[in-house]
Amino acid sequence: MAVRDAAAAVAGYVGRAFTAHLARRKAAPYVTVLFLALVWVSVPSAERIGYPPEEFAARRERLSKALQRGTVVMFGATTPSPSVRFRQDNDFFYLTGNASLNAALVMDGATAEAHLFLPKLSPAEIRYEGPNWLEEPDAARKYGFASIQPLAAMPEFLARRRGTAGTELLWTRLSERDTVNHGRADAAISTARRLTNPFAQHATEDALRVAALRERFPYYTLQDVTPHLDRLRLIKTPREIEILRYNGRVSAEAIRRAIAVTAPGRFEYELEAEATHWLLKHGLQGAAYPAIVASGPMGNRWHYEDSGRRMNAGELVVMDYAGSLDYLTVDITRTWPVSGRFTDAQLRAYQTVLEAHKAIIAAIRPGVAREVVRTIAEDIFRKNGFDPRHAYIGHYVGLSVHDVGDWSLPFEAGMAMAIEPILDMPEQQLHVRIEDTIVVTPTGAEILSADVPKEVDALLARIKR
Repeated sequence: MAVRDAAAAVAGYVGRAFTAHLARRKAAPYVTVLFLALVWVSVPSAERIGYPPEEFAARRERLSKALQRGTVVMFGATTPSPSVRFRQDNDFFYLTGNASLNAALVMDGATAEAHLFLPKLSPAEIRYEGPNWLEEPDAARKYGFASIQPLAAMPEFLARRRGTAGTELLWTRLSERDTVNHGRADAAISTARRLTNPFAQHATEDALRVAALRERFPYYTLQDVTPHLDRLRLIKTPREIEILRYNGRVSAEAIRRAIAVTAPGRFEYELEAEATHWLLKHGLQGAAYPAIVASGPMGNRWHYEDSGRRMNAGELVVMDYAGSLDYLTVDITRTWPVSGRFTDAQLRAYQTVLEAHKAIIAAIRPGVAREVVRTIAEDIFRKNGFDPRHAYIGHYVGLSVHDVGDWSLPFEAGMAMAIEPILDMPEQQLHVRIEDTIVVTPTGAEILSADVPKEVDALLARIKR
């Protein structure tokens, strides 16, 4: 296992040092064996964690309790992801755990009884892409569905439900879909920008699908299911938190390794390569978003993704990068000097952002309003003579790195979010961002990316000079 291999190397190094120490002290060799055994059992497995079918069934049950009536209709992705590993539609995967193209779900809103509809694949499709669950014996029972049927049977299935009392509502997604690095709000903004182009006036796939449902089933009243889904997705389950923890540890080490290879004259993409290698080697399916490795003036471009610039002494580099594991993302950013030494101005800005970052996390606990932590961060920026407009930047994380959820709510146990106060001063080519992913606990906040150094001395010690 990759993580066990890495940990074995660490244990070996520590063990050799410990053995030398014992030898100097004339200690018994078996003490070393005991020490290494204790190190080994604490090492996490590198296997992808995944979800049992019961996880998805429980989510459907919770959604049913929120809806209480009607029929839920959800659709999976219809086309492969260009040039990258396929990723199922977030909302559909959240309720089904199924990763087939052109899949659909019909669920009774009152009982949570769920039926999955999948396309009947040709022999050629099966040969090249593999079978779906229609080809798997006893799949419905195995995966927790009342039935798994061919997609062609779905229109008649919906038509027959019309005669069942309480099914006049058809719950489906009327809001924008989110993707791994594009939240619902991001999608809405992107669509609005596209529509300013007179030659790009086509509707989204979701809008066309909603229109088709209204035309084919006029006796149903369509209602948006996403507010209910978003409330469920906001609070992570124990299994989701377990996956987020592992992702946080691996992604943190990826950034640590990128810091260690930083030097004047190197290219930004060398840092990205170092981190990406670690993510994939340790089981993550890919990145949560395109890497941001921004040195010098590129740091002021918040979403700079080229990674093509040569880094120079005296500059800062901002690296915003983390992984996606089992459909869950984390978000990490660190800022450090390319040469391993902050200038006075850089250090003052960095220490301000760090102070705010730590104060925000220390203040988070269930029931605390967001305005409380915002005020704390803004006061720290003002005290140090900086513009407080970006003192508290944060967002939920989960299936999307800009995950769904209502930001007017106070903190609640089970929320996962990124905390990233930012100082941005383009006129000085100065941008400092420190970001960690946290999970709100019953008593405070657990930092999932804590293994990346952010204290000044620990951060600079990682840079080889």
